[in-house]
Amino acid sequence: MRLLLHLATRYAFSRQNRHRGTSVRIALGLALCLFAIIAVLSFMQALQRNQFEDIRTFESFDLQIDLQSNDYSAAKEAANQIEKMDSVQHAFVYADIPVIAQGINGSTVAGRLRGIEGEGRFLSNLNSYRGFLFQDGQVASSYSNTHSIDMGESLTLTFLKKGRQATVVPSRRELEVGAIFYTSSYDFDISTFLCNVDTLLAMQADAPLKIGVFTLEDVKDVKGELVQLGYERTSTWMEINASLYSAMELEQKMMALMLFLMVLVILVHIRNSARRLLLAKQTEIAMLRTIGLTKAKVQTIFVLQAAVVAIIGSLVGIFLSYGALAIYPTLSAYVYRSMGVHLEPAIRSGELLVLCIVIVVFSLLASYQGTHRILKADIMEMFTHDEIN
Repeated sequence: MRLLLHLATRYAFSRQNRHRGTSVRIALGLALCLFAIIAVLSFMQALQRNQFEDIRTFESFDLQIDLQSNDYSAAKEAANQIEKMDSVQHAFVYADIPVIAQGINGSTVAGRLRGIEGEGRFLSNLNSYRGFLFQDGQVASSYSNTHSIDMGESLTLTFLKKGRQATVVPSRRELEVGAIFYTSSYDFDISTFLCNVDTLLAMQADAPLKIGVFTLEDVKDVKGELVQLGYERTSTWMEINASLYSAMELEQKMMALMLFLMVLVILVHIRNSARRLLLAKQTEIAMLRTIGLTKAKVQTIFVLQAAVVAIIGSLVGIFLSYGALAIYPTLSAYVYRSMGVHLEPAIRSGELLVLCIVIVVFSLLASYQGTHRILKADIMEMFTHDEIN
């Protein structure tokens, strides 16, 4: 067996082998195909992971509890009780109201005013560009809106509140812009103004209060614990963003379909490459049969040759993938300028291993089928014909 493996290696990459270039091109083609699949898959998964992380950090948090009263003191006590749970990192009170913000130059921004007790991942990922966040009687605007709303300006907020005769009536309130903030989520920045809860309740005393929850545990399990404590109006971030989450699940399925098609392209490339390599070796196969090697041994040599080419191609593809991942930090600034997001691509070793195994196994099958077809022909026919059908 060692001799057969040695012959297979020499037939694939020996310098004396006139078909060495064919083996090199096949291995290089496999490496580039594998690298392309890993690169596309890593970036798509990083984009999706980044979007999910932004939603859980800034938009709806890991879990959200709608409170039945707008008693701020009671809400803070409830948040403190929830934060004592082993499965909860942070729990805090917040409220959102829709507003139309108008700057002193007349420009308007439709969005929301969020009064929040900044804690946990939200606060650690909230960056202050200028000023101090969450000051009483002041509002923070995002850097994305500085073209129309700047630091120190008076901001007019229009919102709806309960009226005496009508159900709701428009109301206005002027607040000073006391800080400029920015986050990694452009959608959040462009539509959100921040203040503390007291400032928001001073504007609209009947604003519905909520409790946001951060956790490292499974959100469904934590929701079950909260429901058992009596917080029946608890929702996970997946439930709150059901339509978006469904769209992202569809995107995952499309990614799987794209991956399948790319793998199919690789398999077709392997089949055609194995056929091309065996046709190039047809004369050598006839010579090996002439000097007395059995069909089984000849077939073993060329199946092992296909395995060597496939394994080397896969190893080069893996090296290219991890090499690109290693140099990505130097290119991340360009990606940020192009896409506006900081991505952290990662390679899932399990998926990579499965893909390499599929490539090697299919190479063995393609080589086995090709040599079996050639070996059915007469030896003299192998010498006299360029191609055996």
